[in-house]
Amino acid sequence: MAAEEPQQKPEPLGGVNCLAYDEAIMAQQDRIQQEFMELIERVERRVPLPELLAAFNEPSTSDYLVVYLRLLTSGCLQRHRRFFEQFLEGGRSIKEFCQQEVEPMCKESDHIHIIALARALHVSILVEYMDRGEGGATNPHVFPEGSQPRVCLLYRPGHYDILYK
Repeated sequence: MAAEEPQQKPEPLGGVNCLAYDEAIMAQQDRIQQEFMELIERVERRVPLPELLAAFNEPSTSDYLVVYLRLLTSGCLQRHRRFFEQFLEGGRSIKEFCQQEVEPMCKESDHIHIIALARALHVSILVEYMDRGEGGATNPHVFPEGSQPRVCLLYRPGHYDILYK
C-alpha cells in the first residue's frame, strides 16, 4: 500500500485581484477560511455522516464554503493564467473570465474550474459526468490525469454532487 501523501494547505489568495473580494468578503476572509478548514478537519476525523450532512446543508456554512472555493479557483486561474488562458473562448482575459464566470455565486462550474480547484487544493478529483443518453451511463475524468482521486463528484448538467464511495 502506498504511503499517504502529506496534507498540503490550499494556496493563499494573496496578490490576486478578485472581484468577489469586496470589502464584505475581505472583512470575513478569516472566518471563511476557518469554516473551510474546520469542515475539512471534521471530514478527516470521520465524524458521523449525519453531523457532516448537517454542516454541509447549513446555508451559512455551505455559502461560505462555496465563496471560499470560488475564490481559490479564481486565484489559481489568475496565478497560472498562461496555462489556463489557452482554454478560454471569446477573447476574454483570465481576469474577465474570473470576474464573470468563477467568482459570482450561482454560476455553473466547468472543466477549467475543476482543473484549477484540484490544483489549488493539491487534491485529486474524480468527476463522473452523466451522459444524457440512454442507460444513465457516466464518463469518468480524473484531475490531474493519472492520479489517485481523493474526492469524487457527480456532474449532472448544471450541478455537482459529492459521491460517497
